[in-house]
Amino acid sequence: MIRGLLDTPGSYAALAAAVHRDDLRPTALAVIRTLVEQDIDAGRPWPSEAARWLSRANADWQTSAALANHLAWYARSQRNSALAHLTGNDHLTQPGTDRTHAQALRHIHLAALRFDFRCRSIQQLLDQAPVDERTRWDPYTRALAAFALLGSCAPGALEALDRSLAEAGDNPQVCHALLHGLWLGDGLPDQAERILELAAWPTFDDADPIMIFRTATAWRNLGRRAEALAAIDSALEALGPNQPEVHADLVRERALITSLAREPQHDCEH
Repeated sequence: MIRGLLDTPGSYAALAAAVHRDDLRPTALAVIRTLVEQDIDAGRPWPSEAARWLSRANADWQTSAALANHLAWYARSQRNSALAHLTGNDHLTQPGTDRTHAQALRHIHLAALRFDFRCRSIQQLLDQAPVDERTRWDPYTRALAAFALLGSCAPGALEALDRSLAEAGDNPQVCHALLHGLWLGDGLPDQAERILELAAWPTFDDADPIMIFRTATAWRNLGRRAEALAAIDSALEALGPNQPEVHADLVRERALITSLAREPQHDCEH
């Protein structure tokens, strides 16, 4: 339905106006998402167009983070990553007067690197930003910086995690980025315990398959086979269709869990 509306004469002008009306804004943002997805599906460059729409909408950081996160993941699944189109780093070092546009590009760029587990690239990119610019970063950018520190077990990683949670721990994109970094950071002190603690944060949906998957890894690392197996099976049940790459990740985790020594009291009955 939304895709059909975009073919209606005058729809783009109406959309540009709708994003500024409180009653139409959620629907308009959904249309913008579909519009950019069309570019992604067609293999066209898309990050700048997404940033332009977020700028037109005068999007706050939460709106920008949510759309950028979705689009970066969707584009990766469609083999049209943002990283194939983003060049330079002006959106980090010289954002200019349109800070909403620069923020959107920054979110898209860093999210795409996060989904490729490129922690060092994120750190190197952010290190190029002037100190005074870093003080103006939004909470999602700081959470992605913390993700990179966590994922590479860098000094100060857990402190960055705690600061991000204190600042924006009620934001789903922030919490997912931090949980991802904890999960990736092999060797972090009390890694498994911190994963389980963060996964219990009220921001997470109890049926979120990615969150449950992370807890399965934590239980496995603690040697708790039964809890790990229950968690990964719950994640598999909760995972939606048409996500073969994520399903493969979950199946690999299940294989690692079942390789643990079996606990006799949990043996299957025959």
